[in-house]
Order: sequence, then structure tokens, then C-alpha cells
Amino acid sequence: MAPKILAVIPTLADDPSDTIKSLTKQTVKVSKILVAVGSWKLYQKLISNGIGIAEYFYVKPYFKDPVGKRIAVALNCLLSKVRLEEYEYLLRVDADTILPNRFIEENLKADADYVGKAGYAMLLKMDCFIKFFGGRFAEVGAEDSYIGLKLLSQGCSVKSWILPPKLERRSGAHHSWRYYFIRGMEMYKLGYEPIHVIEVIRRDVRNLFTVIGYATAILERVKRYDTAYWVFKAQLRRLLYGKR
Repeated sequence: MAPKILAVIPTLADDPSDTIKSLTKQTVKVSKILVAVGSWKLYQKLISNGIGIAEYFYVKPYFKDPVGKRIAVALNCLLSKVRLEEYEYLLRVDADTILPNRFIEENLKADADYVGKAGYAMLLKMDCFIKFFGGRFAEVGAEDSYIGLKLLSQGCSVKSWILPPKLERRSGAHHSWRYYFIRGMEMYKLGYEPIHVIEVIRRDVRNLFTVIGYATAILERVKRYDTAYWVFKAQLRRLLYGKR
């Protein structure tokens, strides 16, 4: 018997229609699709002409918050609309992501508490999500990274996709310097050690702002998340022994 799966999609301005269509074509069916929309104009368009199988909710964003926190707030609004205990899996998908038809079927085979590699497509066992997060996404700047690291720190099974999703946009293409600065502060709060942070400059020169954000968090003695001690030790082991 197929598991009951709740799919949640957060979007600010991206039309989620193609993402929803990819969910309807899954070989393992999704039980319910909820969409949080941060644009009133897009919301009006979707409730008038959107794909009827999905339910749409307008969630006014607070733009002073980091992107990750805005996403978490929107997702939590969706989760408040249902009884999570009725579902076995939670599938979080961004509105610029397309799932191959066998995405759910193949990734269920991992039999992990968390299957994913990035926030734009993550499959979570609902009982685990309720146990460790109280059935809510952490309303923090790095909400997607926090989930995986928190579960790893608790000894849960975390695996990458067996069949990956397709991200329609080029990752990071639309981000400003502020995004990278906040990312650096979040890496400090998560527990990443300095060498790991400095390494990111090689991937993109804009990551210089990530390093500046990290250094600012140190100087301001920003409070770290509960994952920090575990993450720091794991990163240190990787540096010393080449192991995660």
C-alpha cells in the first residue's frame, strides 16, 4: 500500500504550476498538495486559473527577515492547515523545481528519515519530523541546512537523492551580496569551522561576503544553534582524518 504523502510548496513570485504538474505525474501518488504564495497578484492568478488539485494560501512575507526564515514561516502556515499525523511523509518542493516521474518512488527506496541534498526538494518521514521539530520548520535563516544537520546530530538516517530533481534556475543566479552575508552568519550559527567557510570563495567570488558574514557573527558573539557543537566536531574530523 502506498504511503500517504503531504507535499508543500513555498513560492514568492515563481508560478508553481509546472512543479505541481510534476507532482501529479508521480508513479507514487501524493495525497495532498499545499502551496504558500507570497505574492498577492500570483495568488489571485492561481486561485482563478491554477491547477485545481492544489490548495493555495496567501502568506504575506516580512521582507526584513532572511529568505530562509520567510520560507519557514510560509511552510508552517501550510502545516497548520492539516493533521500531520495522517501522513507518513512530508515532501517539500520549491516552485522552480521539477520532479522526474519516478522521484518519489525511487527516493522512498532509500528508507531514510531524510532524503535530499538541498532545500528545494526534500522527502522527510513525518514521524521523525514531528519528533525532532514538533511538526514545524525551524524559523531560522538556514532552515533547510538546519533540518539535515539536526537529524544527523540525532543519529537519524540522512541520505542524498537516489533520483535527483531538476532545478529550473541556475543556483544562486539571483542572489544579492546580502544573501551571501547572511549565509556566512548562518554557517557560524550552524557550527561550521572557519576553514570550511573560507573554502567557499573558490566556488564563487560573491562568497567573500559569506566570509565577512561569518567573521561578523564571531565578532558580535551571535548565539549558535543547538547543532553547532556536533557540526564543529564533524567538520574538524573531516579536516584531520578526511572523514565526515
